[in-house]
Amino acid sequence: SFFTVATVSGEKNVIAYNGVSPNGDGYNDYFQIFNIQLFPNNKVTVFNRWGDKVFELDGYDNDQRIFTGENNVNQTGKLPSGIYFYKIQLGDGSKELTGYLELKNEPR
Repeated sequence: SFFTVATVSGEKNVIAYNGVSPNGDGYNDYFQIFNIQLFPNNKVTVFNRWGDKVFELDGYDNDQRIFTGENNVNQTGKLPSGIYFYKIQLGDGSKELTGYLELKNEPR
């Protein structure tokens, strides 16, 4: 597993796991962001390699409000496999977190 660690406000580590393979096997089926629930006013945004926004969600929670490789901006469904870039705003005034994730989607 790939991951990015950011320390925010002392001991509240936010860890973004960079591998997403939404194939239903229970491993990396969504973009997991450890400790994101400690920041309920968060916003998570995902961009394709051309900088187009393909996903945006307020209140990401690793439960019902998650990124599973689907485009929720223009509702085009499953995104192609590839490298995507993310931005996580925690909503607490701290610096936003940025990085990349690798999406491995099943063929359409």
